[in-house]
Amino acid sequence: MHTLEPELRALHADGLVDHATAARALARDRGRVFSLHAELRATLYAGVLLVMAGVGLILARHLDRIGPLAIVLAVALVAVACAVPAVRAKLAGRAPTVAGEYLLLLAVLLLSADLAYAEREFTLLGPLWSWHLLLLAVVHAAVAYAFASPLVLAASLTALAGWFGVGGAPGEFLRVSYSEAEFGARALACALAVAGWRHADRRAQPQPRFTEVFDHFVANLAFWGAIAWCGEWPWLAAGLPLLAAIAWAAIRRGLADGREAFLVYGTVYAAIGVCVAALPHIRGTTPALGFALVVVCAAAATLWWLRRRLREPGA
Repeated sequence: MHTLEPELRALHADGLVDHATAARALARDRGRVFSLHAELRATLYAGVLLVMAGVGLILARHLDRIGPLAIVLAVALVAVACAVPAVRAKLAGRAPTVAGEYLLLLAVLLLSADLAYAEREFTLLGPLWSWHLLLLAVVHAAVAYAFASPLVLAASLTALAGWFGVGGAPGEFLRVSYSEAEFGARALACALAVAGWRHADRRAQPQPRFTEVFDHFVANLAFWGAIAWCGEWPWLAAGLPLLAAIAWAAIRRGLADGREAFLVYGTVYAAIGVCVAALPHIRGTTPALGFALVVVCAAAATLWWLRRRLREPGA
């Protein structure tokens, strides 16, 4: 079996690599270690979702027996308990573990659910009930900056989007409570707000940690706002050019920074926008399905070409 152990030991002996780097390289070469970082994060995130679902089921089944005030206090106590590992790590001057990060995320999600439940039961804010989302956005942002947690910042941005009236589901612009054009305006306004927050964050911090989180939120919000404008006339006249401009900017950013996700955003969202704009005007199921198939194939071919270009040296 081919091994790089002699070369690695020679590099270490010559002082070209330190002991820790050489030890890690030798362990990898011998097949003794491998990373489970991504799998661990996925498992922890799934665990957070399962816990939230379980809390919802327990509250729904035992609401009458427990009582609203007891439920609010119990959920608040559980949220505080989940935040303890992150608080202890911060007081000790060290970064929280991966499990601690997700427990902190669980804490802020429980806090969100607790506040929403308390608002529904006790109408704390009265006619200003929707402002609890802005309050959550501010609180979560404070927690995110205190613990340098991108996960909690994502929860803050989600609450901010909810306050703007932008739902969490991708197809939320089809809801009937307000028009597609209004949804588009709300989404674009939220994207501008998040972009402004991103700019202030980069100016305030010499080494900002949250830039990638901001970028993904801005891209998704801007794309859904433009797509919503593609759904009805006369907003279509502005929606399609705006969608094309955002797609071009996303693809350019992906190629420049080597971020494949933005290539996916640019091609997939552009395909969705074209279908939203064109399909209502195509008569007949077969022509409409044929057009959608052509758009999907074109998007897949474009994405394949962009990924190849991204992997080319000097691209």
